[in-house]
Amino acid sequence: MSYYYRGNLAVELEQQSRSVKKTTKRTIRIKPTIPTGEKLLYLLFISLTVIGLGLVGVRYSQISQYNYDIQSVKKENRLVTEKNTSLKLQIEQLSNGNRILQEAERQGMTYNADAVHTIGQGKVKASSIPQTQAASQTQTKQP
Repeated sequence: MSYYYRGNLAVELEQQSRSVKKTTKRTIRIKPTIPTGEKLLYLLFISLTVIGLGLVGVRYSQISQYNYDIQSVKKENRLVTEKNTSLKLQIEQLSNGNRILQEAERQGMTYNADAVHTIGQGKVKASSIPQTQAASQTQTKQP
């Protein structure tokens, strides 16, 4: 009967007092961020590193291109040397005296031993110079 004596409100107060809520304060720590100057320093370091790596890559590709050019020039030089050697051999074959004599006879020329002279010797026979040239040379020497 005690419930009727206090009424409904008393019961509610009693129930509230029994369930005591404990409120505890939690402290939230906010970690300090990196200062702006330090962030800029990190950004500068990273950007310089990226630029440096980029320059190394570009230089590496240039060196590779130069090596390729060197190899192609060496190959071209070897081919020109081989061609030069074959042309020297051909010159040797074509400048053979017997071949020249045979070719001259095939074209209808005759061999005149008095008219033959070689380059590099100081004496030239008069018979090797045609008459029209010999007359013009003597006329130019007289004045």
